[in-house]
Amino acid sequence: MRALFEHQLSIVETFPSNSDRFQHLQSVLRSLYQAAAITALEIVRELTPDAEDDASISALVRRFAQPSDGLPVEVLEKCTPIIRSYVARSYNAGWFEVDGTESTTLAKDATAWVSFRNNKPGHGVVSKADIEEWVPRLASLLHRSINCLAPALPLASPQSPAVTRVGAYNLVIQTPLTYADQPIVISAIVSRKGVWKLEGQTVDWERSASFVADLPHESVFEQLASNFPEKFDIRTVDVDGKDALVFSNVPVRQTSVFEGRSEEMDALFNWINDSDGLRHCLIFGDGGIGKTTLALEFLNRILESSETLSAKPPSVISYYSAKMTRWSDQGVVNLRGVSDAMEDCVRELAYVLMPVLTKDYFKLSGVGLIDRVASELNTQGFGRDDVLLVLDNTETLANSSDEVTQFSSFLKQIGKRLGRVLMTSRRREFVAFEPLQISSLSESEAISLMRRLGNEYGAIAIRQAGEATLRRAAKQLTNKPLLIDTLVKYLARSPVGIDQAIEQVFRKTNDQLLEFLYDDAWLRINELQKEVFLVLVSATVPLDNLSVGDACVLAGIQHVEFQKALDETYFGNVTDYGGRYELQIVELAGRYFQKQLQQRGEADRRRIHDFSLKVDSQANQRQKAEQNYRQDRVAEAFRGSFAKAAKIAAQQGDLVAAEDNFKLALEDEPMNAALHDRFAWFLLHRCHRADDARKLAERAIELDPRSADASLTLALCWYRLGELKKGDEEMELAHRKGKPQSLCELRRAIARYYVVKNAPYAKEAQERMREGKGLIGHAIRTLVPEDRFFSKNMQEARRYERMFLDLEYRIRSRKIELDGAK
Repeated sequence: MRALFEHQLSIVETFPSNSDRFQHLQSVLRSLYQAAAITALEIVRELTPDAEDDASISALVRRFAQPSDGLPVEVLEKCTPIIRSYVARSYNAGWFEVDGTESTTLAKDATAWVSFRNNKPGHGVVSKADIEEWVPRLASLLHRSINCLAPALPLASPQSPAVTRVGAYNLVIQTPLTYADQPIVISAIVSRKGVWKLEGQTVDWERSASFVADLPHESVFEQLASNFPEKFDIRTVDVDGKDALVFSNVPVRQTSVFEGRSEEMDALFNWINDSDGLRHCLIFGDGGIGKTTLALEFLNRILESSETLSAKPPSVISYYSAKMTRWSDQGVVNLRGVSDAMEDCVRELAYVLMPVLTKDYFKLSGVGLIDRVASELNTQGFGRDDVLLVLDNTETLANSSDEVTQFSSFLKQIGKRLGRVLMTSRRREFVAFEPLQISSLSESEAISLMRRLGNEYGAIAIRQAGEATLRRAAKQLTNKPLLIDTLVKYLARSPVGIDQAIEQVFRKTNDQLLEFLYDDAWLRINELQKEVFLVLVSATVPLDNLSVGDACVLAGIQHVEFQKALDETYFGNVTDYGGRYELQIVELAGRYFQKQLQQRGEADRRRIHDFSLKVDSQANQRQKAEQNYRQDRVAEAFRGSFAKAAKIAAQQGDLVAAEDNFKLALEDEPMNAALHDRFAWFLLHRCHRADDARKLAERAIELDPRSADASLTLALCWYRLGELKKGDEEMELAHRKGKPQSLCELRRAIARYYVVKNAPYAKEAQERMREGKGLIGHAIRTLVPEDRFFSKNMQEARRYERMFLDLEYRIRSRKIELDGAK
């Protein structure tokens, strides 16, 4: 790729205008740094152990959903030392070092450019003096960056995979870094229901092209973004050129085709920017009018910094959609009445402070629960102006007049004690709120939406229709977005015209329309897709991507094929969080499925029932394992306020504050073994201080000799310190104390890989190679699918299986240098 960037630099030199040079140099720099950062992430993922154990790397990967200019620099700062330690000591030579011609490091100059972009082009005013000062600085920065970073970039060729040479390895880079033989700037890397896509633009001064590319299965983003899952992610929001960190569990947009609503969007931003305004804002209107779509578009614009905020954004945005069931410390619980649902919403907010809730959170109710969560938030520095709660579909939470009164009282207490509240509802709730009534789209907006959806779904009848036909159709559908979407989807699948479709479908009552759409969809999906729906409606657990995946495996269908049926029908409501999703079968669709199930033979019904029991069983096993893990290992460690502060600081990337709070937590709880173990894990994987981590892990074992977690941490410390025998001894103790044999064998194998890699021609190398390959093979055969880390461990085992074979080949063919880290 070096030639591509050098070509762009030569193009800049032909520009007569400094303004043009200024603009294009920044685009080329963004592209170069993004390419270098993604290459570094793929090297870390494939050739080092840190990607699997370092939560900060996963956090950086997730931020590519809306990459800031500073993100690639942060990635290079994080990954370069790791790659130099494990793969090649000369990697990115010059990034941290001062050469003879410069007085500052390239890393420092890159950071200075990012700061300038945030303060001036991004959110300030660029003057003529700025341009004259920065054009030569940018040209110099680009030239230095190419010399430093380009040697590790892959060779770009449309006919062959992109391969980079790093140390003794040739590594295929899976993420596309060019498009149409041009460098690219990445706008977003996003996942919808687990399908990952890259959105970008080509670096081309004459005509830049926008594009969307699918990422391969198990890409670096799919794999690393799903590590260390938490209910709340950290997002970086730009406010006047400064980064603000936001804890968020907001789902991704419901649609990529958002039309109109400019006045409503302005009203929402006016409300969020007015810190002295009303505590509650209500988006209300008829069903299918687009309330949830508007709310999610608004929230995602905040998180993506695509709209300018005049006030500091909320530090916590907690999204909650009304549910019928939830997991608790006692298993699956059916939610009944206003209090259950509203208390579940408050508990959801508490997860920003701790990965697991203790039992007392489920014993508290009403104002007592609100006060407990508010107190915990205040202790960690989150006031009521720092929190935004989003309640979707609140009309489902209260039906009778007594329930409405109870609901209104609860809302007032939340606004008073916890934070601001944004609601969507079909009715005007009885609480003081900023009203935002949503009506139908305007005629021009409805026609524009119809055309855009026609292109999106491939509806030929819409694409070929004239303006008058579309205007008449929009009017017949009362300009409602949901009905327009339904019509276009129907036309994309049916060989009929617009008028015929409206006559056949949309002159029915609501129930008749749904029944017709269900019959139509049921006839169009295949038998295996039908079977999955029948299994899911028979299951009793809350449905998510994992339980849907279990049902797909039992039915013998690919998950992605079932998702197509889910997208094309109206059987369920999907809350999509990107890498995961939650599914609620629509009540009327549930009754429809039950009717379809009763029409099947007894053998079929019995098989579907058995499958649903297995889905329930596997979900319960996962939840139990998760609950035990969280309760035993995490809740005990993070029960104190300083420990919670350490967790939050670590998530925010403030390692100094995290370490300080860990130390204060140990002063408060010097006998807490789990806290010592978590501190050791933090020092080992976030700070790379193996010897300091070892001392804490040893202390954890002194305090709790039965702790399998502490023994595992200590074993990893010994391996990192080069003490293979001591590591093996402690790993055996971890297994005896309860760690799965497959996990312990995997870790022992990984340790042997790096022993051989660091001394490939030593006397013991062949024996360690043989041991490592044997351990990897046995670990793969004995990994248990019910284990909460099964997918992660299997991916890691398969990766090291390939790496052992590659390392063995290189040693035998003498293709690996004696110092493999040169």
